[in-house]
Amino acid sequence: MYDDDLSNLEDWIRRLKIEYHIFFTGNRKKPPEDLRMRVETLVKKLSESTDMNYTQRFRFSTLVTRFYVYRDLWRRTTQEREMDVISKEAAVPKSDTSASSAKIPAEAIRITISDPKTEEEKVRQLYDALIRIKSKESQQTPISYQQFSKYIATQTQGIQKKHGCSKVAFTIALDENAIRFTATAETR
Repeated sequence: MYDDDLSNLEDWIRRLKIEYHIFFTGNRKKPPEDLRMRVETLVKKLSESTDMNYTQRFRFSTLVTRFYVYRDLWRRTTQEREMDVISKEAAVPKSDTSASSAKIPAEAIRITISDPKTEEEKVRQLYDALIRIKSKESQQTPISYQQFSKYIATQTQGIQKKHGCSKVAFTIALDENAIRFTATAETR
């Protein structure tokens, strides 16, 4: 009775792994959400089944474990890609050929953060400054505050661990046509 569902689940997980590989290599624009939802729906349906025999239950547990490991890997890889995009957007100079943008004066904000979770107001100030500066440069859709705060937390922890410091100074500056976003260890 459940053997067909388990075979479908196994095939779908294998296909989902391939589809995500294609997505992460850049040959597909969107992640395979529809197939992932089908897998999750089938997993839920089968997890609510109480009349599976021991062999079917073991097979199901193995497949679900494999799916959860893959799902966590896909989630982490997606987050890393989003963080790469955020850091590249902040570091890459924006090209604008209009004469008015060349006349914008250099503008900078520097904020020192020791713990982004407890200093959320400082993270918000940094985010607002980035959005304000970015809006002068382009009409691109800004990154979300949640993505930005995760990025700041990751950068803060990494720099603190690498340099053994307690604070990290973040600087956002508009210099000609480039947005410069830097994070440095604060030794004072």
